[in-house]
Amino acid sequence: MFMRGSTTQTRLKRLYNLRLGGRLFFLFFLVAVLFPSEAACETLGIKDPNGNFVPKVTVTVGNKEVEIKKTDPQASFTSISLTLKNHKLIQNVTLLEIQWVNANNEPGQPLPFAGPLYNRGTRVFQAPMTKSLSLKLLDKTKVSLFAGKSVADLFTISIGDQPLISSEAVPEKERTVQLGTGRDISINVDKASIVFNENNFKKGEILNVDNRSGSDQVLGVELPEKGLLYYQVIRKPEQTKIPRENWDRFTVASDSGIFIVLIPEADPAQLSQLDGKEIVIKVFQGNKIRETRKIPIKTSSDLRAPGKESGEQGESLRGEETSGPSKSEVGPPRTAEAIEASAPPARREATSPAETAQTNRQRGGLWLWIAQIFNLVLLAGLAVYAIFFMLPKIQVLEDRLAKNEMFIHGSREAIREELDQIKAEILRQCQKDPTQE
Repeated sequence: MFMRGSTTQTRLKRLYNLRLGGRLFFLFFLVAVLFPSEAACETLGIKDPNGNFVPKVTVTVGNKEVEIKKTDPQASFTSISLTLKNHKLIQNVTLLEIQWVNANNEPGQPLPFAGPLYNRGTRVFQAPMTKSLSLKLLDKTKVSLFAGKSVADLFTISIGDQPLISSEAVPEKERTVQLGTGRDISINVDKASIVFNENNFKKGEILNVDNRSGSDQVLGVELPEKGLLYYQVIRKPEQTKIPRENWDRFTVASDSGIFIVLIPEADPAQLSQLDGKEIVIKVFQGNKIRETRKIPIKTSSDLRAPGKESGEQGESLRGEETSGPSKSEVGPPRTAEAIEASAPPARREATSPAETAQTNRQRGGLWLWIAQIFNLVLLAGLAVYAIFFMLPKIQVLEDRLAKNEMFIHGSREAIREELDQIKAEILRQCQKDPTQE
């Protein structure tokens, strides 16, 4: 009886668990249907002459779809333009499709985005939007190009010749840089100052400058020539150097940037000359300078020559400012490694003989390992060749030799038998002849 009761209880528990699992599955299904994954929605518009925000479209960014919908269904746009500025979108533009939705909220046939209405040179898609209620940009790639992105990260939208701005940008106060409309940020510099101390003066520092305006910009860079062993301006992400004769004015593409590599001299006297210098970054608008960023360079008092501190005016004040740099001002280790990797031959010559010898030994050991691995691979290849290609041929040759030996042996035996028969015949004939006589 006890066993039957326990079995019944076990069955009831299993039945209860199955029912509970079914209810939970049904609940999750309802949540997935009624509350789908959230998509970023943003309202874009223009400013009227009084400075009031006038909404024009709402943009909903999903994982595989972007919908641009008119706030007023009766509005008519003679021209709406989408300017791509995301590198992944530009690279996969042939895998994008556009779909128009009519006034009855019925989607039309998807068409290639990079069709006759798309200009590959300017990366602009332009078409009228008069009767349609909205348009959708569809991602047909295997990756989600729109996931986690905002409208500003993907493209800019214009109606006619007037670019649209976000409703979130309207309440903002005056800014240092404003490229016209919206939340345009001219450039982003990752450091407010550069401090050289015992931790980084051998490997240097990198200053990252990003173009966040959404359009191409003309920049200019001025670097101090004294006190630096190596200095260079390199484009991102191409990793190409900008010639020094072009540092006064050069173009930086949208959603791109540069990084400035600085490696100071090891001489304390030259480090003293570097203290107090500035890196000047200029942002041009036409022939005028719209903005100037200055990043001061400081050197620790422990690295400067003692004579310079007593002989120059104001050196004590600089020593107080730079004697104790905070940890936030010191570049991260990955920055120093990047500088060391991009250092020119002059930087390597400045290293100590012990470091040079150690580097040579490491390189020699590396080449020895590479040579050994190559020899092992070559031997393995020869062994495989011998096993799969030479052994069958050797076996065939051995079979042929064995057959030839058998043939020769048989031939010898046949010749011997014939010789014996001839010899016996001759003897018989010789024995008959005397008897006849």
